[in-house]
Amino acid sequence: MTAQDHRCAPLCSASFVVTDAGATAEDTVSVDADAVQLVVELVSPGNKTMDRKFKPLLYAEAVIPQFWRLEYDPAPRLIVSELYAGRYVETTTALAGATTRIHAPFPVDIDPAGLTSL
Repeated sequence: MTAQDHRCAPLCSASFVVTDAGATAEDTVSVDADAVQLVVELVSPGNKTMDRKFKPLLYAEAVIPQFWRLEYDPAPRLIVSELYAGRYVETTTALAGATTRIHAPFPVDIDPAGLTSL
């Protein structure tokens, strides 16, 4: 496995991936980690440890600048993290019922309560 293959492997199981424009122009199935700006994980009850602990380590190793984690229990909340010195640092927590402005990798106003149907 090459370094590039290793860096792309964890992205195959991400819930959502936001890439640079044109990153999927030639290959709509896989994306080079260098083109990924944001990975979003929807934390599932049976996969909490993977989504909270293991996957962020892989994404950080792949140098993905932004990592968001949507938690559903006990209430919807979006934890926004930014890569800093090789690890993710939580910068914002958006709570259900309140609109939160997130600035990177693009500006968006979001209320996690509206994301429960994903």
